[in-house]
Amino acid sequence: MKLEVSLAAAAVAAVFLLLQGTRAFAVEPLTPPQQRMRACNTQADGKQLKGGERNHFIRACLKGANGNGHRLTPRQKQSQACNEQAKQQGLEGAERRGFMSQCEKPALAQQRPEKEKEKGCSRRADQRGLSGEERAKYINGCRSASAATGG
Repeated sequence: MKLEVSLAAAAVAAVFLLLQGTRAFAVEPLTPPQQRMRACNTQADGKQLKGGERNHFIRACLKGANGNGHRLTPRQKQSQACNEQAKQQGLEGAERRGFMSQCEKPALAQQRPEKEKEKGCSRRADQRGLSGEERAKYINGCRSASAATGG
């Protein structure tokens, strides 16, 4: 009797697995958003886009744009380049934030601190009443010391 129940249970389980198994292994067709995502990714691969440009392209493509997407602005490109440099240098935390803020500044803004240092050195030379060669020597030393101490 136990053997018959076990065989019957096994038969029911086998029939159940056969019916569910085909459903479990069946490949469901992709939904339209999934098809669009696949097409956009294929296009981005074809254009060999990476990083931010790829993200912009994919977003534009998914919104139904003509597939070109917009190019990164110079500032976005600079940010991406700085990010890569920070990764290569293995920077983290405060070090990374400091590096990124300096790196992302426009070239003019990076030069401003140098001009400020020079003005400070020149002002101190004036206060000391230096002129001629003494003044030039003092200002060069002052700039070197400012650069060495970072301020």
